[in-house]
Formats: sequence, C-alpha cells, structure tokens
Amino acid sequence: MPRAGVAQFTGSINWEENIAAVRRLSLRASEAGVNLLGFHELASTIYPPFKEDPALFKLAEPDTGPSVQAARAIARECGLVMVYPFFENDNGRHYNSAIVFGPKGETLTKYRKATVPYSRLLPGASEAWYFRPGDLGFPVVDTPFGVRLGLIICYDRNLPEPARCVGLNGADIMFVPVTTVPVTRPWWELLFRARAVENVMFVAAPSRVGEDRGGAPGAFYYGESLIVDPRGDVIAHASATQEDLVWADLDLDLLAKQRKRWTFVQSRQPDAYQAITAPDSPMLEASLAVSPDTTGPSPR
Repeated sequence: MPRAGVAQFTGSINWEENIAAVRRLSLRASEAGVNLLGFHELASTIYPPFKEDPALFKLAEPDTGPSVQAARAIARECGLVMVYPFFENDNGRHYNSAIVFGPKGETLTKYRKATVPYSRLLPGASEAWYFRPGDLGFPVVDTPFGVRLGLIICYDRNLPEPARCVGLNGADIMFVPVTTVPVTRPWWELLFRARAVENVMFVAAPSRVGEDRGGAPGAFYYGESLIVDPRGDVIAHASATQEDLVWADLDLDLLAKQRKRWTFVQSRQPDAYQAITAPDSPMLEASLAVSPDTTGPSPR
C-alpha cells in the first residue's frame, strides 16, 4: 500500500528555519516509508494576514525561489512525492500556492488557492489583501506510487465545490494544507470527513502548529494534522501543540469497494444545480448585507 504522511511545524519569518524543518520531517518520513508527504499552508514562511503591511510581500518568492528549490532538493533526496505550499510572487502578482514535487525532484503540478476569503482569520487583515484568487484550476496528477493526487488549500475546504472538482478530476487522495486558529476547531474533522465521504477519496490535511516566530503575536495555530479514509474515518491525527509527523497506509481495495458501493458521482444531476453557478442569489445578498467587504486597497 502507498503510505501518506502529513507534517506540521511552527513557522518562522526566516525561510531557512522553515526549510530546516521541512528537511528534518522529510527525512523522518522517508525512514518511516512514507511515499506522499504534505506540509501545512504557506510552509515557506509565516501566516502574513495578521496585519495589512506591504513589507510582508517581501516574503513571497517565484516558483523558482530559494525555499522552493530547497524543497525540490529535499523531495529528491528523500525519494518522496512532496506537497510544498509557499507564498508565491509571479511577476508582482501574489498567490497562496503549493507545488507538488515527484521523488526525483521533478515538478508534477502547481495549485493556487481558489477561494481567498475576505473574512478575517485574525483581526488585522484578510487573505484577500495579500493573495489573488487562483487561476490554475484543480489539477490532479498521477504519482509513481499508484495513486492520483489532487489538492486544495485551507479555506477551500469550507466549500463543497473545490473538493468536488478535485474528485471529478480523478483524485484518489486530496491534500489540504491548512493554517487555522481555535475558533474553527468545532468543525475541524467534520469538513474533512465530509469531503472524503462525498467524493469517495482519501483526504490528508497538514496543519500549522504553534505561534509563528516573527508572525502574529499571540496567535496560536492548533495543528492536529490528520488523514481521513473514504469512509470518513480519521486514520491519523497529529499533536495539537508541537511539531509532528503522522502517516497512514492508503487501502486502495477499500477505496475501490467504497466507489462501487456508493455511486455519488453517477447519481449527480448537474442540470439541476444551476443555482451553484448563478452570479446572484438570495444567499449571496444576505451574506453581503451582514458581512460586507472591508478589505482596503491592496498591492497584491
């Protein structure tokens, strides 16, 4: 069976410290026989949206930048498929991105977070001030370990559509790198279990832990990285307080049985779902009435 792992560590404003953690955890994963390894959202740096500060854009890098190239070398060194999230600067356009490396260090795909929230995880800024919505769709790639891998990022998990797109594009496992705080804890497992069941796939969610060094003062990210199987069972669960690595074997026979038993995709009626793609809706109007966009002008 292929083995998937999720890794979490405390972020730093110094990218070299983050890469040291990536290498440390990747070596542990390789020794444990992990084939597919994911790191938390924005693993290259801190979580910037705690204040609206143009100086924090200097933390972004191109997909040929120093931390990305270092992560590529680590994936090659450890023989892993690696999901490496980073703060991307694409010629002055900024994205919340993740790149997937193969075990030879090759680029398998890149994803840019599609659902960039105007709501604020921390009081000082929204992600919409820092990041543009992604424009690369929902890629799914073959891996050398017999599973097809897709990914979304953090806030995407709150909507059913991104995960459904990943599922429809043929993923066997979906990685969901996350950074979040205790206010979301009540529905932490709930959303990942739902996405796994409704799309009949494995879900792996690596989640930042601890208080960023050089980031938001007093903001504690609660970790608890996890892996969920297609029945919605949590099969790996990491620490809520410290750096950690957990893994699980992916039972592909179980995946096949679940897909044969629960024909959710075949039962879909896309023609009946026009409200999903309609530009306006009563729900949208009600949401705007109680939660207007308060994001100021942004250099994103």
